[in-house]
Amino acid sequence: MRALADIRWRRKTWRICPWSSVRSAVVSLVVVAAFAVLFDHWILAGLERRGLVASDGWKRHNRVIDSNLNRKSRPVLQPKLTTPNAPDVRAWVGHEVSQDRIKKHRLLVMGDSYVWGAPYMTLNHMWWRQLAIELGRRGYNDVEVIAAGRSGMSTHEELDLARKVVPQFQPDLILWGFVTNDPDERIVKQINTSQLASPIPGRVQSMLRQVTPRLLDLFNARRNDKLAKSYLGADYGYEYSDWLRRIHDGENLNLYQQTVKNVSLFLNEVHIPGLMITLPEAPIAERISFSYDKVLPLWRDAGIPVLDNLPPFIQQFPQNDATGPQALIWGINPADGHPGPRATAFLARQTVDRLEKDYSQFLGPKASKSPEVRINDWLPFNLDLKPQPETGTFELTYPETDEFLATMPLETPTVLVALQQPVPLSRIRLSGTGLKSARLWLSTYDPVELYDMEDWNDLGLMEGTTLSWMLPAEFASREASVILLKADVQPDNRRLNLELNKTEIQPPSTERVP
Repeated sequence: MRALADIRWRRKTWRICPWSSVRSAVVSLVVVAAFAVLFDHWILAGLERRGLVASDGWKRHNRVIDSNLNRKSRPVLQPKLTTPNAPDVRAWVGHEVSQDRIKKHRLLVMGDSYVWGAPYMTLNHMWWRQLAIELGRRGYNDVEVIAAGRSGMSTHEELDLARKVVPQFQPDLILWGFVTNDPDERIVKQINTSQLASPIPGRVQSMLRQVTPRLLDLFNARRNDKLAKSYLGADYGYEYSDWLRRIHDGENLNLYQQTVKNVSLFLNEVHIPGLMITLPEAPIAERISFSYDKVLPLWRDAGIPVLDNLPPFIQQFPQNDATGPQALIWGINPADGHPGPRATAFLARQTVDRLEKDYSQFLGPKASKSPEVRINDWLPFNLDLKPQPETGTFELTYPETDEFLATMPLETPTVLVALQQPVPLSRIRLSGTGLKSARLWLSTYDPVELYDMEDWNDLGLMEGTTLSWMLPAEFASREASVILLKADVQPDNRRLNLELNKTEIQPPSTERVP
């Protein structure tokens, strides 16, 4: 029998690594590696596409969205001093905001990542943009919705920002969006993420990310969960769910009560009414009730009206599990739990109901008006999209690389354009002398619940320099929201023209859909 080495000892021969054993070990390793690749690229990838796991594909997608978000941001409050991550009035390329009113009435929404910072494919999915869309749908065409905030801000920090924003922008009404981490007064620590650094060397991680990215991501997530429990304590900080409950107790809650009183004092100083609005990310009481039970009385005691959206949310969508597929459908995607389009649309509808009931003087009269076709958001950030008023089209430059293109859920890099106000479309036309071929996907609003379903209807692949997609009847009567585009263009001739033809139908009713 052949071996790597033979060692004789006391009339005995010891064979080191017989070739048969080596072959068996190699075969076993190959089988295990093949199974790992198959599991990663077939089973985990399939679950990823269905939105059931928050694996590497979604996380890479969110990093691209975040990168675009920072580059699209346009400071309004202090252009020379702010940075993309600074707290500010939120505006972006394609969606300008000025101190001068463009409409008679103005609502200001204060918030954190619900206002700016979460990886929404289109910023029109944020709850305050859904608020503006719902107001327009109901016929309130003379009210402007603006927002101020930054990811991670607490109520205390939002108040500091409001002191700068309100005197300059003079809103009629201030809406204070509340989420469960807003009571943070910065005295209770979260666990330090540097303690969770992976022990796998960087080069090995890079290789595994190429071969089995989803398995690597799964390993890191499980390891982080275990380490988080090991480092818990006042010195190192607390795991998020534990930290969240601790900021609703003791000294931190006492400080937060004073912050809420200061919000009330501020509203009295500026003589502008305020409304506190709860923003549950999902109709799941066990995630949220512990916070609302303690916080909402503080706002009411301070004399600030409260709109609690959790009870009607649960009433309309009962029996949602705290984990699993039913929990995931409410988030942006499996890798980010901020409220997705279905949740933000519901929150917007509830808020408009309250505004109509108690603050109608800040909405103006209703008027049935068919919305215009306007694009106010796109990916990548440098698409250089420009409206052409004389032709009613939009001009854009197709990107040279895929670096900043969104990839999920189609698993293919695409350009994105989003309508400022959803409208039914009958035809989409794309042209350009350098255009070779293109494929389109269209997302539409649910006709009953009125939220962007992100259903990505494939309109097909076409070839030529002038392409026209006539929408099937079932889509032509539904509000279009987002278009995804993948095109093949000549490298030195990337300028394209996009034409969106609106379906000529009766304006929608301004009455709320039950």
